[in-house]
Amino acid sequence: MKEEYNTPALYEGVENHLLSLFYSGVYITNSEIIEIGRSIGLNLPMKERSALLKQILRHAHESGETSKILESFIYLLNRRIEDYKKLAQSFPEASVLIKEWIHKADSIILLMKREMRGNIYE
Repeated sequence: MKEEYNTPALYEGVENHLLSLFYSGVYITNSEIIEIGRSIGLNLPMKERSALLKQILRHAHESGETSKILESFIYLLNRRIEDYKKLAQSFPEASVLIKEWIHKADSIILLMKREMRGNIYE
């Protein structure tokens, strides 16, 4: 029987953007998601990325550790941006494409920071 994990509605946008290479410019692996889950005490088995991320976001929301999780993803994205910058320097012919990935990753970071602050209009 397949276990269902529902993401709190507040974080569905974050989930969708993190899992989509089109939006984030970064592929986040299962093992990276599991490692972030460990930072809040979750011992997660290897599963599909969507199920892992939903479980982490739900647990973080219920335990009040959402900011910690979002900060972990921001740290991961910033590390990936640094890697992309090195690639762009090493391969100038690909720098236009790589800069697009960096822009997308920066946009996701801004989205997560906005989620951490909360919607001031609610």
